[in-house]
Amino acid sequence: MSKNRVLIDTPAPHVARVLINRPEAKNAIDHDTRQALIAAVRKALADDSNRALLLGGTEGVFCAGGDLASMRGMTPEQARSRMQNGHELVKLVWNADIPVIAAVEKFAIGAGAGLALLSDYLIVGDTALMSFPFLQFGLVPDWASTQNLVRKSGWGQARRLVLDKARLKGQKLADAGIADLVVADSDVMQTAIDKATAYALYPQLAFRLFKARMQAYPESFTAALRAEEDDQTACFLSNEFEEGLTAFQEKRPADFISVTKGEK
Repeated sequence: MSKNRVLIDTPAPHVARVLINRPEAKNAIDHDTRQALIAAVRKALADDSNRALLLGGTEGVFCAGGDLASMRGMTPEQARSRMQNGHELVKLVWNADIPVIAAVEKFAIGAGAGLALLSDYLIVGDTALMSFPFLQFGLVPDWASTQNLVRKSGWGQARRLVLDKARLKGQKLADAGIADLVVADSDVMQTAIDKATAYALYPQLAFRLFKARMQAYPESFTAALRAEEDDQTACFLSNEFEEGLTAFQEKRPADFISVTKGEK
């Protein structure tokens, strides 16, 4: 049995990587793993030097989902507590104000799929499987899976994916709007590191406001324009915009890291 259910490291500058490390159970998430994930993600997000978060699993596997055996025989109080505990992790990832990249290797099932869907950018291997078997077990999709499936693939297709207990691989995940990038199985993690490294260079204020607007969808057109006015005004007045414009004029890459130190 893995001593450390979750590993955290820095595979590239300003990138925090959180890996589920329960290979004997195909990285299924039990209570201890869930608690370790919450602690690791919270630690990564609290460190201002981290400008991107990468989620993955060890030994070439993302996550087999929730530990089904541990779901049996709960009292109503225990069941609700379990859900609230899972939602603590969901909200941490969803509310992260830095880019979140998911590297899905082998498979992401059930809660594992839900965790991957919380990311801002989802990379899968060409044979990686994502499935939504909830109804097979008399369960509803959790970990915000329904909300994020609708956001990514549309209401009608999200409904069909759950009703059909869909099992989609590789390119079919991209065709459904779920995966953002499909690469060779052997390239998933390095591609995710490269993507996280690139996103870590982005201006933090602009990214944070952009992400908030995307998450607010759907909203009224009037509300969207009002928020856009507030957001762009903040950006106009930021050091990041000054650096971005100056770099463009000087024909050099912008250095957003230097200008945003201590301003997160």
